[in-house]
Amino acid sequence: MHEAEFVLKTTPPRLPRTALDRERLARLRTGVGERTAIVVLAPAGFGKTVLLVHWRKQWLAEGALVAWLSADRDDDPARFHLALLHCVRAGSGHPALNTSGNEQLADTDQGIETLTGLLAEIAGLGRETILIVDDAERLPEASCRSLAYLLRNAPANLHVVVGTRTPLDLRTGELAAKGHCAVLKADDLRLQADETLAILRKRFEQRLSLDDCVRLHEATEGWPIGLQLAIATIESAADPATAIRSLSGRQGDIERYFVESLFASLSAPLLDFLVRIAILDRIDAPMCAAVADCVEADAHLQHLAHATPILVAAELRGWYRMHPLARDFLHARFEELPTDAQRTCHRRACAWFARLQQYPEAAAHALAAGDGAQADEYAVKSLWTLRTQGKFAEAQAWLQRIAPQRIAGDTHLRLLAAWADALGERNAQAFQIARQILDDPATSAEHRFIAALVAASATGYSDRIGLLPELFARWPELPTGMHEPVCELVWRNAMAHYQMHAGRTDRARRMLAVLPIDLHAGTAMLALSYRTMLLGLTHLWDGEAGQAQAVLQPALALAERQTGRRSLVASMFAAVLAPALYDLDQIDAALALLADRLDIIERTSFPDAILLAYRTLTRIALAQGDERRALALLDNLELLAQRRALPRLAAQALAEQVRVHAQRGEQAKATRSLQQLDALAATFVQHAFAPYHEQYQLARCIASAHAALGRGEPASAMTQLDRAHVHATAMQRQGGLVTVHALRAVCARQCDRPDATTLLMRAHDAVRSGTAMRALADAHPLALQMATALHRATAGLHSVPPAMPTAAIAAAPTPARCGPLTPKEAAVLGQLEKGMSNKQIARALDIGEETVKWHVKNLCLKLSAGTRKHAVDRARLLGLVAS
Repeated sequence: MHEAEFVLKTTPPRLPRTALDRERLARLRTGVGERTAIVVLAPAGFGKTVLLVHWRKQWLAEGALVAWLSADRDDDPARFHLALLHCVRAGSGHPALNTSGNEQLADTDQGIETLTGLLAEIAGLGRETILIVDDAERLPEASCRSLAYLLRNAPANLHVVVGTRTPLDLRTGELAAKGHCAVLKADDLRLQADETLAILRKRFEQRLSLDDCVRLHEATEGWPIGLQLAIATIESAADPATAIRSLSGRQGDIERYFVESLFASLSAPLLDFLVRIAILDRIDAPMCAAVADCVEADAHLQHLAHATPILVAAELRGWYRMHPLARDFLHARFEELPTDAQRTCHRRACAWFARLQQYPEAAAHALAAGDGAQADEYAVKSLWTLRTQGKFAEAQAWLQRIAPQRIAGDTHLRLLAAWADALGERNAQAFQIARQILDDPATSAEHRFIAALVAASATGYSDRIGLLPELFARWPELPTGMHEPVCELVWRNAMAHYQMHAGRTDRARRMLAVLPIDLHAGTAMLALSYRTMLLGLTHLWDGEAGQAQAVLQPALALAERQTGRRSLVASMFAAVLAPALYDLDQIDAALALLADRLDIIERTSFPDAILLAYRTLTRIALAQGDERRALALLDNLELLAQRRALPRLAAQALAEQVRVHAQRGEQAKATRSLQQLDALAATFVQHAFAPYHEQYQLARCIASAHAALGRGEPASAMTQLDRAHVHATAMQRQGGLVTVHALRAVCARQCDRPDATTLLMRAHDAVRSGTAMRALADAHPLALQMATALHRATAGLHSVPPAMPTAAIAAAPTPARCGPLTPKEAAVLGQLEKGMSNKQIARALDIGEETVKWHVKNLCLKLSAGTRKHAVDRARLLGLVAS
């Protein structure tokens, strides 16, 4: 082998122009950099080589000696040993290796002796040495044994980094047991949502909305090359947002990659196997063997999982799912098969699922196989499962195929049909059917209880929980002999929901704490998910944002893996988790949670989840200084409330409108919204909405207080707040108490009362979990100004308070200067002084434009400024910037 070839093999590749310096992976290197062996194991397209080149630069910057070797299939032991010697000597600055006369290295003993000499040479260098071997999956088996020898005998100053697409037998068990070996896999290299967002923002700036960015991340599932291909596709599109919605593996650069780079390397039998199993969702070897009629299914799946990005490991061991873009591409190829071949695959799939009593899947494949009668039979058997899994649209589609007379003559089918409709546009009809069956004397006891559960589900979706006591009048306790775990869960959920809105959150949690003995998570997914959502809601009601996060965050992660990001369950969890993160001052995380989910939340979620999602988005918009967007969101919420006949949501939307208009000085608009809010009073006296009467009165009193403050009538506002305090206390609504105390402090300040500081202290003490500053800012801008000024007076101008210390608030006088600036706010202020726009500031500080708006809003609040220029002038006056 000539020296020129060694030079090429030991020269690292150039970083692509579009490569992103991923901070998370740089931190990952720090965590594993002291290990003897670091194996980076991932299929094609996950950026292994780019990662190793980045790490090489970082190690060089730290003064380490770094040697690089790109392996290939011709690297037999002799050639491999020579290449190792060359790359280490080249990296250490030693004389170049003379490649002539080294044939003796082919001898095994001589080769081991050479490697031992190399290790001794490295030990003698006296400095940290990094050996990077990329594309190691290409090495012959004998050369892998040489690499394993290096790892087992490496001196303390040598760290070997191996990049490979497939697992290698490197005999690292002992190293791993001693903590000297780290393995990074595809999931470690997969782009996280914030990284995808950063890439897209850098490339497209504001041309893509947050929803578009999240949609693209979901489509590519963090696959780096997939994102690059998608970017190439949408960059050339006239409308990038439309291009994202129509993104497919059947066209453009993505299709070319699959044809030319990925599938071109697969054998014809393996590609045929992939095409035939593309009709399946989650897969394992026995299922694929049956559907594709392939005895090599297990070996095929293991190879595909290790060597390609086509398969993604599912929750259970041995189970996989296809990457959506790859499956789309393969499904197009499946549709090109002869019709008989397609139907044969579907018939095999139908038989497989029917044998396992997985009737929803069996029905779908029977229909695709052209067997409508068999599909209908399996559809009837699948309705219960579809309902318990929350697949209402699928259930309704099957119901359309079943003869109406068959449904009408079967009470059980009528109940299943009504239950499928209870959480949708046919909610009212579902409730009527359930009541008819419930009130029919001929109905069996079991069907009567199920009818009550169906009606209860309908009342929860329509926000008429005042009807629950009447529906369950016969069953104040769970009926004896009820052996269906799902029914028990639904009953407990309904009762807990009612208790929560009565302010009895402890009782609600006790109700939810009891789980049926024979519960199976797979058949009770929806009911269990509602239970988890309700637990999170009770913690939010009590002001325990941290507890809500602890309950909901792992549940959301699991739901996204199992059912997808935009599923009913995942969207419902996100709607309730987002306000918890907002209260904890994780605004960007809360916004990302709700991105590309609001339409699902509107259509499928219970009113509590809808209200929390809209309230969170509104408050984020206000925190970022985007009052126009906040009002647009409130208008949308009001329209949704009218369309779905949800007066509680309408009342909350109007109350928030009053607050925003009053703080903007738009008194006429505030008065008009308040009058509309007052007009809803009679609604909450009605039996169905009576449980929300206290909530309505609380919202109305707080809105009236905001309107009075806007008119400059703090005494009148205080009267309304005294009434609000009664309602918040009656409901034990912690967030309401925080708002009431904060607004009382504002009123006291405007009336020059001496107890303003004491009232502010009460507001702070009422914040149980979360950030006090965030809660006070939501209540009223002046409350935030008062609090930050107090903290500044006691803690120093440049300190950064996570929350206000109670003792300081109680004891300190109120200064007339601004509160503390965070380092980021100080940086933004410095850019404002230069006259820079939000976009320019975002580029200069490498943050999002929306984040800049939020910091500018906070600066104006803290500096009591009305404009950006005014904020700079106030900062100069207070000595925060040079005069």
